[in-house]
Amino acid sequence: MKIAVIGAEGQVGHFLRQGLAARHQVVGTSLDGRDNLHPLDIRDAAAVRDFLRTQAPEYVILTAALTHVDLCEERPEEAEAINVRGTEHVAETCRQLGAGLAFFSSEYVFDGRSGPYAEADDPAPASVYGRTKLAGERIVAERVDNHLIIRTTVVFSYLAGSMNFFMQVLERAQKDQVLRVPRDQYSNPTQAVNLAGALGELIETGKRGVYHLVGLDRLQRADFACRILRALDHDCGRVQPVTTAELGQKAPRPLAAGLKTDKARSVLQAHPLWDLDTALRFTLSQMRGRES
Repeated sequence: MKIAVIGAEGQVGHFLRQGLAARHQVVGTSLDGRDNLHPLDIRDAAAVRDFLRTQAPEYVILTAALTHVDLCEERPEEAEAINVRGTEHVAETCRQLGAGLAFFSSEYVFDGRSGPYAEADDPAPASVYGRTKLAGERIVAERVDNHLIIRTTVVFSYLAGSMNFFMQVLERAQKDQVLRVPRDQYSNPTQAVNLAGALGELIETGKRGVYHLVGLDRLQRADFACRILRALDHDCGRVQPVTTAELGQKAPRPLAAGLKTDKARSVLQAHPLWDLDTALRFTLSQMRGRES
C-alpha cells in the first residue's frame, strides 16, 4: 500500500513513517521540507491537491496541526486555518481520489468534567484547540467514507528535538531543576511508537470510525512526571505538584479527562496498547540506544 504521512516531521509522524516503511511505500511531508520530506502547507488547497494527485496514495495519515493549546487560544484564526480549513483541503482531495484518511484528534474535544470518555460520548470542547479538532473530525467523517479518527493524548517518546513531556522532564532533571506540574489534570500518557503501531494495525485491518488510542493508565500529570523521574533513577522530590489555576495557562484544560480504550483493545492484536511501565521501559531503551 502507498501511504502519505502529512506532517511527518512531528513526533507521531516520525514514528509512523519509521514503522510503516517496512511494509508499505511511505511518502512524507513537512511544512518546510526538512529531513528530505516533501514541503507542504495544508493551508494551501492547491498545493494539497497537487501533492496528493501526484503521489496518488491509497491511504493518507494527517498528523499536521497546530497543537500548541495556548497558542491556539491566542491565535484562533491561525488555528482555524490549519486545523479546520487545512483538514478540509486534505479530506476533500482524499474524497476525490478515493483514498482512505486517518485524522489525529485529541481528548481536548471533551471538557474534562466527567472523564474518562468513550468514543460514543458527546464532545464538548472548552478551548479553541478542542473546538478546531472537533470541527476537523466532523469534516473527515462527512467527506471520506474510509476514515479513521484517532483521539489520543500526552504522546511521549525519546526523540531529540521534541518538546514532548518525557523530553521536558528529562531536560529539567539533567539540569537539576524543579518541575511545577499540575496535580489536577488526569489523562492517559501514550508512547508514540505504540500509538504508531496501533494505528498501522487499524489501517491494515480495514477498520473505520473513531478510536481512542492511548496508554492504559490514567493518572495525574504530576504522578506521570514522578514515574518518569523514577524510571530515570532521579529523585521524585523535585516535582512540585500545583493546581492548573496556579500555572495561569491561557487555554482551559480538561481536568478530569482521559480516554477509554475498550473499543481499540477489542480489535488490536499485533499492537496492543501499553501500560505505563511497559511504555517507560521502551522509552528508556530508545534513549539508551541513541546514547550508545
